[in-house]
Amino acid sequence: MLTTPVYINPLTDFGFKYIFGREENKDLLISFLNSLFPENGEIVDVTFVDKENGGESKDSRALIYDIHCLTADGKKFIVEMQNRYQTHFRDRALYYLSADIYTQGKKGKDWNYSLTPVYGVFLMNFDWKEFEDEQLREDVGLVNIRTGKQFSDRLRMVFLKIPMLTKNEKECKESLERWLYIFKNMETMECIPSSFTSDPIFSKLGKIARIGALSESQRRAYDNSLKIYRDNYAIAETERNEGIAEGFIKGRAEGRAEGRAEGTRAIALNLLKAGVEEELIAISTGLTKDQLAKLRQEI
Repeated sequence: MLTTPVYINPLTDFGFKYIFGREENKDLLISFLNSLFPENGEIVDVTFVDKENGGESKDSRALIYDIHCLTADGKKFIVEMQNRYQTHFRDRALYYLSADIYTQGKKGKDWNYSLTPVYGVFLMNFDWKEFEDEQLREDVGLVNIRTGKQFSDRLRMVFLKIPMLTKNEKECKESLERWLYIFKNMETMECIPSSFTSDPIFSKLGKIARIGALSESQRRAYDNSLKIYRDNYAIAETERNEGIAEGFIKGRAEGRAEGRAEGTRAIALNLLKAGVEEELIAISTGLTKDQLAKLRQEI
């Protein structure tokens, strides 16, 4: 069993941005984006941009890590990692993408409202309650409600639910599956799977993401980021367990209440069958005249 991690955890703020947010590693980001949108044609280059409108890192709270970039043909991509469920997460995602749409507006009469597409990619390391199905990937866009046909390609969101990936390394054949497998398992790997490293991108990942390759300052930054990640994970687990316990206690209380109500109903029904006056039954059981009238219909 692996005791000393070989690779940085890509689910931490440092790990996520170290792998995808640096100029020297942008080929890794390009590979990931191409695995998501093969129908758009190959992305050959990206330019990192300032996060003017997007969700800044909130590592100490909901753990939102993001990367903003532009492709050569002007498409805007916001890539986020989030490790904890957040209330109104769906609305927040829509808000940030809409903000990037809005800021494309230009002053003056010459602007004709032409927009370039904005894509949001949301990596979620938690079970999202707002989607009821068990799909690994959810694609959201602007469509005609009646026909289901695309209305506009200018805004699109992709939600990737990391916990839903259950395949082992040999079963991961597609590039996207391999990236998600990496996200989920890299911290515990001794090496990048050989079936992955036939792709030069994953071979490079295995070299640059080693903890031993970090400088002293980078190691301090990573250790701090890892601590925050683990603290937040512990908080999330506590909240989840408390929720389970609360639900169990509430369920037992509700069960007992339902049992008492059913018992009262049975007693009242038997008294009605025995010809006892309804007023006396009401006093004895606490049931109303309307409730007793409905019970009498069952006799």
